[in-house]
Amino acid sequence: MSIVVHDVFPIPVLEDNIVVPYKILNHIKSVEYFRHETGYISHNKILDDLQMSVIKKIITQRVEKYFYDYCQFSEEAKPILISSWANLHKKGDYGQSHYHENSIISFVWYPLVDNESGAFVIYPKINLFGDILSFPKNQNNKYNSSNLGFYPKNGDLYIFPSHMVHSVQELRHEFDRYSLSGNYMITGPIPITPGSNITVNCEFK
Repeated sequence: MSIVVHDVFPIPVLEDNIVVPYKILNHIKSVEYFRHETGYISHNKILDDLQMSVIKKIITQRVEKYFYDYCQFSEEAKPILISSWANLHKKGDYGQSHYHENSIISFVWYPLVDNESGAFVIYPKINLFGDILSFPKNQNNKYNSSNLGFYPKNGDLYIFPSHMVHSVQELRHEFDRYSLSGNYMITGPIPITPGSNITVNCEFK
């Protein structure tokens, strides 16, 4: 028998591109932003704005494709958008390492970036052989890397499990970098453990 290396319990990240309509970008630029420690943020229901209805529909379709077609979960469970907001980064701003609580699926969409905007970075919860030692590498690969960076273009969309730790690199030049982030919860009668007769039925209004 030849040697086989199995990728056990991989975590899927969906990458796609949604064309950015001019009117959508203008609306994202026009909403009110509030300063926080590392950037600016809008209100947390931006995809519910009437002007964003088309983008909301497209992103929800992609989330459903991710959940049903790639992750192969049953349509008895349904992803429901529970929050969404725009991020604005100016020179020196960044997104610190974090994950999203109280949700199942998260996304980030980039309506406006440039070639020097930096990477969207994701991290494993634990490195291959733990986090105590850092072994020397011949080269980085999907097994030994401690992070993975995506360099978005205008319109790029990333969908991933909400528990996945991620960050955004510092913007190092004069430019306004815009992104939209959001969270989906899953509704329907969901067993609390596989095979359990006890279910949770989440409803959102």
